[in-house]
Amino acid sequence: MDNSYNNSGDTPEELYNRGIEYLQRQSWEEAAANFKRLSLIAPGYRDAWQRLIEAKENARQLEDLEDLYNVSKAHLEKKQWKHASDCLRSLVDSEERYKDAAGLLKYADRQLTLQTKYAEATAQLEVEKWKEAIEVLEEIVRIDRAYEDSQAKLDNARAQHRLQNLYNQAMDRFHKEDWDEAIETLETIRQEDPDYPGATDKLKEAQEQQGLAALYRAGVGFQETGKRKEAIDQFREIVHQAGVYKDVAYRLLAAQRQQRLDRLFGQGENCLRQGKWNEAVRQFEEVHAMDPNYRSVQVGLEKAKRQLRLEELYKRGEASFRDERWQQAVEVFEELRELDPRDGSVITKLEEARRQFGLDELYREGMEHLRRRRWRKASNALEKVIRLDPGYRDAATKLDIARERLGRSTSVIEILRDPLWQGIAGVVAIIAFILAVYPFIKDIFPSLATPTPTPKPPTLCNGGFERNFECWQHGGNLDQSVERDGGQCYAVLGNPGYACESGVPVGEAWLKQSFQVPETISPTLSLRYRIFSYDLDSYDFFQASIDGDLVIQDGNTEWDTSSCEREVWDSDWRSVEFDLSPYIGEEVELSLYNINGEHESWNTWTYVDDVEIH
Repeated sequence: MDNSYNNSGDTPEELYNRGIEYLQRQSWEEAAANFKRLSLIAPGYRDAWQRLIEAKENARQLEDLEDLYNVSKAHLEKKQWKHASDCLRSLVDSEERYKDAAGLLKYADRQLTLQTKYAEATAQLEVEKWKEAIEVLEEIVRIDRAYEDSQAKLDNARAQHRLQNLYNQAMDRFHKEDWDEAIETLETIRQEDPDYPGATDKLKEAQEQQGLAALYRAGVGFQETGKRKEAIDQFREIVHQAGVYKDVAYRLLAAQRQQRLDRLFGQGENCLRQGKWNEAVRQFEEVHAMDPNYRSVQVGLEKAKRQLRLEELYKRGEASFRDERWQQAVEVFEELRELDPRDGSVITKLEEARRQFGLDELYREGMEHLRRRRWRKASNALEKVIRLDPGYRDAATKLDIARERLGRSTSVIEILRDPLWQGIAGVVAIIAFILAVYPFIKDIFPSLATPTPTPKPPTLCNGGFERNFECWQHGGNLDQSVERDGGQCYAVLGNPGYACESGVPVGEAWLKQSFQVPETISPTLSLRYRIFSYDLDSYDFFQASIDGDLVIQDGNTEWDTSSCEREVWDSDWRSVEFDLSPYIGEEVELSLYNINGEHESWNTWTYVDDVEIH
């Protein structure tokens, strides 16, 4: 055995154990030296040779790791964190406990993370993604508060993010047209950052829109409350400032149209008050053409037309009066009375026209009898004329003529009645006398020459309405009917079924019958009636007239106010009598009216029965 390699005097076992200890401690060079000495002094000792090879291989690897370690440190010094991390990770993977490589790797990874996140945050800041940048910067600051300028960037990002949120809120209010909130938010942004992009322009626009919105609200308010001029002023100002804004153009046209309707309608009402019926009709017709449902234009138009018709009729009636065309005057004023039953002047004119027409007819009748030498009939007719109008034309003169001629014929009859002409001896003389005076008698009494049957004068009939409306004329724009209650019949003028509120036609229902007044002592006409009414007697009433002369008018005098809320007023059955003595032997006309005047509300109807002559 060559002991030159074992000057220390170590035994093979000691060398082997020391080599194993160096291997465990990764002291590869010292382990290789021990195993080399062992292989020289004791070749083949246990696995010393394999251990030697292992130690030498690890010694060579150690040289490579040292180089890698030095490269890693160079990268760290240059802050090349990615390269440093890669090198150190390789080093630690090869030898986990090599020097302080693990700690350096942790440091390099930390710096690489910070660097990467800082770059990411910087990129987010550049594109103004403030929320994402804040999240990354907050993570950086949690890792290293002092890293670069992360804290400053974080503070700025937070400020910009707040401004961005405020701007978004302002835009949301902007789109919702909440101009007050939008303006307040934009002003806050400008206070914090006067140069914030878009804030100044949007603030100006919001302020303009706020002003327009105020004008629009005011205009709509004026329009809804009927203040047309004020609404038009507001809408015109909006058009001047903005041109097109919401539905302002439509509202402006509508307000102008309504203003024109108001003006035309007001002019129509003024014309009504001033009695300018033609002009009122023209104004209301123009309003009606534009808007048939405008306020009460239909009522105003009908009233104006009605008044125009009344005026035209009244002028015609007056002309008929001037020209003494009494029949035409009667027709005109009857139509006027149907249109306006409460006009006292019309009723007066109608009565006068009827009186004059009657006088004219009686006068003509008297003159016809005079022409035909019917002295008694002429006298009767002319006496009626004088009784009605003592100064009528030359009626008095003609009456004197009739009476004079009638007196002559009466004297002839008296001669015939003289006792001197009595007895048989006078018969021949009487005959001779008659033959002598026959031509004269024939002139006085034409009927003696050609006797004709005397027709029976008509009398009032069906006064109890048992035969419906037989013998009666009836009409009017209110209903007329005959009702039966057991064995009792009565006429109904009007209709209980009309709705009290706005369901009653304005006008009248009437019954008429002409009859001969009997030549008896004090003839009278009697009838019974019963009125039901929701109105006052100044508007609605029942009336009766004989030959146009009003003999009764009756209605509800007990109420102060018309009403549909109360139980209907009932007059109960009332009986009246009229003296017909002034009309003895004449044919007269009885007229019965139920009048519903002026209002389409507050119904009135009348029952009539037992119309009789005594």
